[in-house]
Amino acid sequence: MPRAVEITTWQCRVPLEHPLHFKSTTITHRDCTVVRVSTDDGLTGAALGLNRGAPLDAVIQDMLAPSVLDHDALDADGFQHRARSRHAFVDQTGMLAQARSLVDLALWDIRGKHFGAPLWRLLGGGRETAPVSLVEGYELPGESDADFAARLLARVDEGYRSIKVEAAGYENPRQLLDRLHLVREARDATELALVVDVNGSWPTLRHAQRMLRDLEEFDLAWLEDPFPHHRFELLRPLTENSAVPIGSGDDITDPQILIDLVTSRAVDVLRVDATTLGGMQDTLDVLGAARQAGIPTSGHAHSYVHQHLSFASEAMHHIEVFPDDRPFEPSYRLTTGSVYPHIQDGLLHRPAEPGLAFTLDLDRIEQWADRSTTRRAA
Repeated sequence: MPRAVEITTWQCRVPLEHPLHFKSTTITHRDCTVVRVSTDDGLTGAALGLNRGAPLDAVIQDMLAPSVLDHDALDADGFQHRARSRHAFVDQTGMLAQARSLVDLALWDIRGKHFGAPLWRLLGGGRETAPVSLVEGYELPGESDADFAARLLARVDEGYRSIKVEAAGYENPRQLLDRLHLVREARDATELALVVDVNGSWPTLRHAQRMLRDLEEFDLAWLEDPFPHHRFELLRPLTENSAVPIGSGDDITDPQILIDLVTSRAVDVLRVDATTLGGMQDTLDVLGAARQAGIPTSGHAHSYVHQHLSFASEAMHHIEVFPDDRPFEPSYRLTTGSVYPHIQDGLLHRPAEPGLAFTLDLDRIEQWADRSTTRRAA
């Protein structure tokens, strides 16, 4: 068995090529945590995820590394058991779940490389292609309504059939509606699935119901994250009385809450992020519950892992990708090679490379790392 002998973490601030504007907030960087586990037979496994300013690297090194080092690097379940037992009296959600997810994914990456198989094959994946949703609809400074619509429609001409519009940044909601009108006049729902994400910016159930009435005419695939993630109890009463499908869940780090959302039919679409839920098995459990309930799921960002889940589980309807010429989510800049080398006509094709099928760009990681830490087996 390959034994884990080293774990390295980097806490990175990755610059955005185009700043994002959300009302009074301007985002110029994305904060990412990168983890790499090395074995005594020369294999390495890696994972990365958004940390939103949380010190996930410290959690990994101080709390989780002892459950990894000097143990079987192919045994992700064993790591999970040790980590949970060691911190049995600590809340297993939040930062600890996120940190545990990244280590778990790195171990799965090693497992794939050890057996010479991509992760989707280890998970029993049978689909050859998976649909993607392009996150193109951020508001760009100085862009007219016509320019916005033209930008989205150009992506349709490239073959994309699902596009997400980020709507939380609009000071004037009327402008968003005007832009959606222009897009819908050119492409109906049979030609383009539109998702509108309000990033948890609606404060009350009544406010959400009022806003949804204005969006009914656009035949949206779903309205995403109407409420802050900790107000998930508002989702069911909204979903039950909404003509617009509701999707949410990607900021929730407790897998049981996501399972409860689908079993109670509190959402029409479940949003899932495998880099935050605690590990691969937790994510598979959530996908299994969603499939049993007949609720489609959508992967949040991090296509390097969600592509494998999409090929392996019919419950994951599609995954998110970001335009390579306007990288609103720039974590891909921490890896080498093409951004999405396997997308054709709006479909993602299975990678053949083993493990998670991506390679860290260590030069850029070191360039943007605020700190890096390495811990070795005794």
